[in-house]
This record gives sequence, structure tokens and C-alpha cells, in this order.
Amino acid sequence: MKLRNRLLPLGAGLTALLLAAGCATGSQPAANSGGGDENGDITFSFWGTNSEAASLKAIAAAFEQANPGTKVTTNWIQADYEQKLQTSIAAGTQSTVIEISNNTLAGFAPSFAEQQVDPGKFVQPNISEALKFEGKYYATPFTAKPKVMAVNLDAFKAAGLPAPSPTTPLTLDGFRTIAAKLSHGEGKNRVFGTSNMWFKGWLTAAGGGFYNADATACTFGDSQGISTAQYIVDLQKERVAPNSIDIEGQDQAQWFAAGRLGTFSDFGPWTVADFAKISKPNWTLVPVPGQGFPLEIGGLAIAKNAGGKKAETAKKFVEFASTQQVAQDLLIQGNTALGVPIIAASTPTLEKVLPAGRNLAAFTTAMKTGQISPSVPREGQIAGDADKGITSYTPLGSGKDDVAKVLPGLNDKCTAALKQ
Repeated sequence: MKLRNRLLPLGAGLTALLLAAGCATGSQPAANSGGGDENGDITFSFWGTNSEAASLKAIAAAFEQANPGTKVTTNWIQADYEQKLQTSIAAGTQSTVIEISNNTLAGFAPSFAEQQVDPGKFVQPNISEALKFEGKYYATPFTAKPKVMAVNLDAFKAAGLPAPSPTTPLTLDGFRTIAAKLSHGEGKNRVFGTSNMWFKGWLTAAGGGFYNADATACTFGDSQGISTAQYIVDLQKERVAPNSIDIEGQDQAQWFAAGRLGTFSDFGPWTVADFAKISKPNWTLVPVPGQGFPLEIGGLAIAKNAGGKKAETAKKFVEFASTQQVAQDLLIQGNTALGVPIIAASTPTLEKVLPAGRNLAAFTTAMKTGQISPSVPREGQIAGDADKGITSYTPLGSGKDDVAKVLPGLNDKCTAALKQ
């Protein structure tokens, strides 16, 4: 899950922010028992699935064990995370430590304490750079969430194709040729060369992006965006990739298990558990073609109103979760991963979950080479409006209009929204 809402500047008034977050439902984040008192106990808010929550609770428990007498109260928010986080910030009751994604850090940074981060502690400098806002760190990274591509080795063998390199990505042209050769059959027996194609992901793979580097303009409607969109539409027309109607209400992991996909290009660490159950067809992981899909970095922020012993404990907890092997190893629970560990000592942890032939090491490669998108205030609203238009009007979704005619107009509206 990604945070998707903007926090108003601190001087803008609590009333407006409470009204903006008024649609939040369910339980609110646990109250921080005071920013400046001498109680060193802290609260920790996060989102996620059952397995992701298990990882974060395990990290909190390990910290308590390493620091006897210190209490970390975990607050797992299962829905409306960003809305509830906004509401708690407005009321001054936010948790001491807060999970945040690099994608939406910009919207919440004014309410987070500045942190000191040493990029040298992580396997790749861009990991920590992802959590900077206006040149300062407002969160410390604790996990990476790269995506890789699963390939059906049985399908490749049947088509007389060699397996792709486990370390070097295919070119987009090369992938298109291979995916076409993997495709065959009709109707419900159709085998597609690739899974349904995520426009934002393939745009990054092609060297483009949804926004420019400083997030001052949307760029999905430029020449690269149109070219990438047409690439996807053409593969759908050629029945090499299923369209949104083909997959409606269906699980593509099950398609892969049934042998209906030659490749599955939207494979995150959290997907490992589903694929661990698949023994036939034989499969392995390889890099996503081109420059890869966007790399999300999960970070830990500290509430700006935390002070005294709470602030001291929060800093120790963030350092522990981000840089200690005992904590980083806990990102993996059984064969399920919250993300990829970001310190060198723990990067093999995920790789050992399944036999070497599955090449979970592809995640480490993707983490080191992944492209990181800029953080955008109000990203949920802005990208959501653009996605709605793309889905409604073009064959990238359920529409039929020419992408070359639709995307530039949607792009202009997106850029105007960024400047508001």
C-alpha cells in the first residue's frame, strides 16, 4: 500500500485538515502520550497485510527484547491509513514512529522530524536518497520493494526459446518478440506471452516517467508516454497480453499456475508466497525488461512533536529497524516478504526462502538498479484522476480512444493539478 494524501502545512489550521480527513472510518491511530514527557515508551503505526503486520510486530518485539524496559505499542491500521494518519496529526495524537512510503513523503514531511541518515549503511545510495524532501531526510529507509518478472520455463522450452538471463534484462523489443512466440491458442485456452501490462511500470522500463524529476510536471503524455502506451495497446491487439476485460475478476497468479502466461511482469516480494506453491509449470525470476519498474522504498518517520525520552527511543528504534540484521531478517516471515532487506548482511535472507533455481536474487539486482519516482504532494488525487481518465478512455483500460489523442490532454490536467 502507498500513502496517497497531502498534509496541509502546519500553519494552515487544524480545522481544514480535520475536514479533509473527515471521511476516515474505523479506529484511529493510537495516541502519542505526549511529545515532551519523560516516558520513553513509543507507539508505532503501519499498514499492510497480515504477513506484513507480522513482520513489523516482530521487529517491535525484537527491539523490546534488545532494550529491556522499553515498550513499543504497535498500531496496525488496516484501512484508510493515510486519512487516519492525517486526522491523528491534526489532533496531535499521531504515533511516535510512522511508516511512510517514499512516494508520498512530500505530503507528510512538515509533520515529521528531520533525521540524520548515513547512506553508506545501505546496499545502494539511492535507497536513502528516496526519503529526502527539499534536501533533508524526513524518514529513514527500512525496506525496498522492487519488482521482477517470473518466467514459465516450460513455455520457453516448448517454444524453442532459451530462458532469459537471470541478471541482464531483456530489451523491450526483445521482450515483445519473445512474448509473441510464447502466445498461442484461442478463447479460454489462449496462452498469453505476458500478463496484463501496468502502464506506469512499463513507462519506467522504457525510460520515461509519470512525473519529471522535480515533480513540477506530469510527463506520461509526452512522446515517450504515448510510445509506451501504444506498445502496450499493440501487444493487447495482437493477443500477446490480456487486456483489462480479459482479466476482470481473475487472479493472474492462478493464470500462471495454469500455464496460461509465459511471463508474469508484476512480481513483488509479497508475491513469493503465492508462487512458492507453484511447482508446475517450472518457473524462475528474471529482471523486468528495459530499465525496470519503479522502486518503492518503505521508510520510518518520527513525529515532529516527539520529545524527551520518546524522541530518544524513537531514534533508537528507527536505527534498529533499518540497520540491524536481527531486525532486517524479520522482514521475511516464512516464505512471505514485507520487502527486500536493505543492508548487505541481510540481503541473502530473502534469496534463501526458495531453492536457488527460483532466482530470488533477482530482487537484490532490481533493488540496486531500480528507478525511484519523485515524491508528489496529493499524489493519490492527482495520479488517481489521471488513471481514471486513462482507464476510462483508452484501451489501456476499458476505453477505445487513441492514446495519442487522449494522453496529452490528461497530462496537461495532471500538470495543472500539480501546480495548485
